[in-house]
Amino acid sequence: MGKNLVIILAGGSGERLLLLSEHRAKPAVPFCGPYRIIDFALSNCANSGLHDIYVLSQYRPHSLARHIDSGRSWNLDRDEGGIVILQPYVGTESRWYSGNADAVFQNLHFIEERSAENVLILGGDHVYTMDYRPMLEFHRESKADLTIGVKQVRRDDLHKFGTCVVNREGRIESFMEKVPNAPTNLASMGIYVFKSELLSACLPADYLNPASSHDFGRDIIPALIGDRKVFAYEFEGYWEDVGTINTYYEVSMKMLDPSPPVDLDSEEWPIKTNYIDLPPARMTGSCAVSEAMVGDGAIVGGTVEHSHIGPEVTVEEGAVVRDSIVLPGCTIGRGAKVNLAIIDKHCTVGEGAVIGYGVDFTPNEARPAVMKSGITLVGRGTDVPPSAVIGRNCLIGSRRPEDLVRVPSGKAVL
Repeated sequence: MGKNLVIILAGGSGERLLLLSEHRAKPAVPFCGPYRIIDFALSNCANSGLHDIYVLSQYRPHSLARHIDSGRSWNLDRDEGGIVILQPYVGTESRWYSGNADAVFQNLHFIEERSAENVLILGGDHVYTMDYRPMLEFHRESKADLTIGVKQVRRDDLHKFGTCVVNREGRIESFMEKVPNAPTNLASMGIYVFKSELLSACLPADYLNPASSHDFGRDIIPALIGDRKVFAYEFEGYWEDVGTINTYYEVSMKMLDPSPPVDLDSEEWPIKTNYIDLPPARMTGSCAVSEAMVGDGAIVGGTVEHSHIGPEVTVEEGAVVRDSIVLPGCTIGRGAKVNLAIIDKHCTVGEGAVIGYGVDFTPNEARPAVMKSGITLVGRGTDVPPSAVIGRNCLIGSRRPEDLVRVPSGKAVL
């Protein structure tokens, strides 16, 4: 197998994650306690023996850069190769990325310097475990110019993905990006293996095309079908794009199952993160904890049911957290109740306050299409005042406590 280079696309703003990506890139969003979403791609690379990696970042890259650091947590700090974060700069030879293909094009000279035979392109915002070596071997044996990782998904979800029609030999005959009524249930995972020479040929041409949106799914791949050997590699394991509030919540809750879809305790395929040394979690008083993940440094004196409690979170006596995700550094005050909510880092929920109140599931007035399942989202650093009552499907981004005394279901307080 020839030399392989990995590119992880981690530059998107992740608007569908709403307030969770307001202060950070989507791949840097916390997940399951100490992890970040990008940890899955990084761990898969390390476990697959791939150590030559570029991470392309753009939108609010600071927390992502701090998290990755030198790559030591994933054994990616190497004298040769290793992990390098590339960000756009404004100058005569660079500009802000205008699409995922444009992001790769602007760094093409770095790619060519590595003299790799193949370039493996990954998204940084998917939850899955995958050994990339069989896909790379399939790419080599089929003599493909481009191999696309695909997975069968439910018909109801096909409109979210690129889809492809594949012949008996596994060659892709047509590719459609996010279309209604797709004729196939094979969805692109956003995992591509390109021959390096193909990238060097097609990306400059795409850059010169004024009609292009500079996107792999919309522009690059459809143009290659027929002219080049483009194959599909079907993946049968668990894989989820956690790019929306609902999928982020649903996948997080699945991780609390007795047999979770991704085993975070696996010794054979460890998912690693940039671990911060904290004291162990403490359970105090008459606390009750069930079906939960509780991070290091957390102190739980209340009730936690079917929830994620991040590192350094305090749940005070008499507080109840149920079916919720509480990200690191938050305090849930005495007697407060949090139900079906996502609370971002460093928030305070005051004594006796209620988040997720009542049976009114009115969709959110600002984002009705994506906030209608009852989840209330509280943005980073928010102080919810004591005795406040906040309903369901609410977006809470205001830092003015007086705005949050009573918030009916479906309201956006930003």
